[in-house]
Amino acid sequence: MQNEGINVPSPELQMLKMNKESGYNYRQRRHQDWLENYTLYRDKVTINRLTQRQSVNLPLMKQTIQTRLKDVDDMPVIYFENLDNDKDAEIFQNEYWKYTISPQCNNMEVKDVIDKKQEMLFGRTFDQMQIVDGKILITIEDPQDILVDRFTDPADLDTARFLIHQHIFRPLSALAENPDYDQEAVKRMQEFYATQQGILKAADNLGAMEEKNRKLAELGVPDIENPIVGETYVELSLHFLFQESNSYVNDDGETVTVEDQYMLFVECDDMEILMKKPLEVIIGKTTDNYWRNHLPYNSWAEDVERQDFWSDGVGDVVRTPNKILNVWFSQLIENRTLRSFGMHYYNNALEGFTPPNIDPEPWGWVGVPIPDGKNITDVFQKVDVPDLSESLDEMEFVIGMNDRASGATATQQGVPSARQITLGEVKLALTEAQKFNQGMSKFYTIAWQKRAEKFLKFIEAAPDKLDAVKIYKQGRNTTNIFSREIAPKDWMTKSGYRVKIWNQNERDQQQQQQFEKLTAVQNLIPGNSKLQDIVQRKALEWADVSPDDVNDILRIEQEKRDALANNPNPMGLPPGAPTPAGTPSAPVPQPPAPMMPAGQ
Repeated sequence: MQNEGINVPSPELQMLKMNKESGYNYRQRRHQDWLENYTLYRDKVTINRLTQRQSVNLPLMKQTIQTRLKDVDDMPVIYFENLDNDKDAEIFQNEYWKYTISPQCNNMEVKDVIDKKQEMLFGRTFDQMQIVDGKILITIEDPQDILVDRFTDPADLDTARFLIHQHIFRPLSALAENPDYDQEAVKRMQEFYATQQGILKAADNLGAMEEKNRKLAELGVPDIENPIVGETYVELSLHFLFQESNSYVNDDGETVTVEDQYMLFVECDDMEILMKKPLEVIIGKTTDNYWRNHLPYNSWAEDVERQDFWSDGVGDVVRTPNKILNVWFSQLIENRTLRSFGMHYYNNALEGFTPPNIDPEPWGWVGVPIPDGKNITDVFQKVDVPDLSESLDEMEFVIGMNDRASGATATQQGVPSARQITLGEVKLALTEAQKFNQGMSKFYTIAWQKRAEKFLKFIEAAPDKLDAVKIYKQGRNTTNIFSREIAPKDWMTKSGYRVKIWNQNERDQQQQQQFEKLTAVQNLIPGNSKLQDIVQRKALEWADVSPDDVNDILRIEQEKRDALANNPNPMGLPPGAPTPAGTPSAPVPQPPAPMMPAGQ
């Protein structure tokens, strides 16, 4: 793993550099598109002398993405079901998941929106999962920091032969504090950066963020090229490489050979390998050796295709129409300005005539000398600047074409239609547009399921690295709040868990349809206590009542029915008297329907 000299790369280091170059070349074609998508979204344009002479931008990119986010920004509901039927462990496991996605830990409600917006802008998004400071940390990563094998299955990131997470900048002094790093390699890096060549390399590292941060530079951040002063920074890259066979030195100093699994290389500035270990050793082992062939990263895209991992997003659909509109709008503004100011030709062959610069004023008079035998039109004429207002119709056509292509229709944006349409037509248009936008849900729902599965595998692999968490719940039949500290030992069982996941919008629609069907069945079978209990439970779940509250409510209803069955006339009313409001009445038994004679 160690190099004999800083300028003599080892075969492994050469392999890592080749992988990085290959992954970069595979992704590079998307960089300019990403920059344009982002700057248009942030209302920034680059002016030029020919087409974009005015610094104006129509917010079509932001409008389209925000409209679509409005319909897809609900994160899925995830529930972990214990396979050993241990309900207490199941409660603790789900409470720990709620803590992990809560604002106190990962704030996943906000990160979920960032995740979807990033996919719309760049066509693909990534997240990384790791254990930091005793908790599972989920980070949404910039696609420009990730390189992958060009033969990766776009539907499954875990098929990548290599994944590289680059642009991780750390102080050189911090490397010596990490006990997992090869300190001999760290020492060689320190010696290198003390030389003149190393000083130049340190300057290159600060400039290496240029392409990644071009988005911020375009927005006007002044010091993005040199944000750090007085500290030597190095760039680390995490190389996850699947290999059929490799060896490493374990903590006991023994050389161990491993096969068919991901190895993690920490590479520094393309010059040193600071660490090389199997991913399973770093994260931990599971019963199924999960981390031998799975990455601690997830990725998803909406416009998935087999030929290209770096697929298109909504931003790629909007980019060209937005640029066209900007050009036309820029020309329209300049045209209006020129028509307002006015320009004139004048006859410069006339001796003694120089057009004066006139300050415009109301009811002003300007004297112009006209030679004998000449008309005023022989002296000067107005330059004809044609009106470009007809381009507004063409701009409306482009906007409509963009709305149809992106699914962000005017109706969804709250814009009334120019023609009179019925309420049914509005509802139908909204329904179809919603279905178009909800097509994204199948992709990010699968990504969330993989996150949940890897979340379970992190807990199984490294329960000793996770801190205990204090949870709070309201007691049954009381308003008191009780607390308890839970740790992985409280919910880990032999058979483990399976992930149940559903999209929030789809779940609401399914619950509504199921509730309507059960209500219709109840009308056909009145007085059935079991069916009534099912209908009531479904109604409460549809109303987003918590499971504990649902059980308490139904228990009270059952107690009322039991009390009524034991004492059908609790108030001692005479026969035939009406029952006061709020008092449950006993179900009236219905006589059986007469049997129809055969043949009728």
